[in-house]
Amino acid sequence: MITGLVLAAGRSERMGTPKQLLPFGGVTLIEHVVRTLTRSRLGKDVVVVLGDRAMDIVKRISGLPVRLAYNPDPEGDMVSSIRCGLAYIEPDQAIMIALGDQPLVTTGIVNHLIDEYEGRPEGMVLPVHDGKRGHPMILSPAYREEILFEAMPGGLKALRDRYADSVRAVPVDTDAVLVDLDYRSDYEEALRRWKEESESGER
Repeated sequence: MITGLVLAAGRSERMGTPKQLLPFGGVTLIEHVVRTLTRSRLGKDVVVVLGDRAMDIVKRISGLPVRLAYNPDPEGDMVSSIRCGLAYIEPDQAIMIALGDQPLVTTGIVNHLIDEYEGRPEGMVLPVHDGKRGHPMILSPAYREEILFEAMPGGLKALRDRYADSVRAVPVDTDAVLVDLDYRSDYEEALRRWKEESESGER
């Protein structure tokens, strides 16, 4: 019913190095994120959209049970990557859009969002912490044609605003759903948090 869609095509210009390939927990960042999804209730229903440094990334995730899509314009917006990924997803499937640089999101959070969507499989489901919306988010198949074929200035935010009455915000008790890694300092802080949580048994 739901296919995971990992967006990992960007050039990581603000990071200064391909963040998908940064070490994280004994693997690379992209491996860590993808493993979180494949160990969730999504299982093998995961598509990863690659762009910049695609072949290097493929070498790291080729052993994982995912399908690969390619965005020929890694400088494009998020919607361009979603469109590339949708080509590998059946039209009747909802999609869980996950960011390739959110390593603090846990399998528990992913499953919680899936449970919420499956309880009422329609509209959009997204996590909220401290009043702020985060990722991953789930979109029903109802939005597929609009994403694929209509101009979307403002991207996903504009889509959420257009269908505000269909958005279901799911409270979560961690800001992990808000944390993505744009700069080196973001990466170092996320790695520190992950190590502390792992050592304390919170993961």
